[in-house]
Amino acid sequence: MRPRRFYSKGESDSGQIEIVSDDLFHLKNVLRSKPGDKVEVFNGKGTIFSGKIMSIGNSKAIVNIDKKRTKKKPQVNIIIAPSLLKRKPMNLMIEKLTEMGVNEIRPVIFSRTEAVFASSAMKKWERTALESLKVNDNLWASDIYQPCTVEELIKESDKIENRILLDIKGKSSYIKSKGPFICVVGPPGDFTTEERDMFIKAGFTPLNINESVMKVETAAFSVVSILKYLTR
Repeated sequence: MRPRRFYSKGESDSGQIEIVSDDLFHLKNVLRSKPGDKVEVFNGKGTIFSGKIMSIGNSKAIVNIDKKRTKKKPQVNIIIAPSLLKRKPMNLMIEKLTEMGVNEIRPVIFSRTEAVFASSAMKKWERTALESLKVNDNLWASDIYQPCTVEELIKESDKIENRILLDIKGKSSYIKSKGPFICVVGPPGDFTTEERDMFIKAGFTPLNINESVMKVETAAFSVVSILKYLTR
């Protein structure tokens, strides 16, 4: 059984690393860990440490490091650009997309986007991206961006060859490329005619992956599963 995994943004030059804050609470009060227990500690930026807990205090736990493993940041292969949603469905979408190993998430504010962005949400989204590393084998957290406009997204994606517009009006065609991909998932109520035309003019291919109308988050999960399969 793999040791429990915890997040730390601390350094480890001394051969030790600290676990603090929410992770300390979970280690101490939920798991009831004790000195001598084996743990893994990751920093979300390509490094994971293996070791044993030396001590557990009220403000921090100290882990003696036995082994260190690093991994180069992977090439950006899958970018999902979904409509910004209200808090609960947006948090769910961020949770599952990061768990699935999406490289970048770039929320978009469309004309029919009903949600309002609060800057405080970024902290929650970034924490969710880090939490996903506790359940999968990735060592790099997904990069999450603040919401942008359609125009900004088009400008930022002009160098990505494979641009997909998830569109109920699109064609049901086979994706032959292995990436990198950027895929736009529109808002509840669909794109406006102007937005759809802007994406198509910018080189996005309208693609229909299901004859049913899906929620934004369901559509995002579905297309990521397809793209992850194609890029294995």
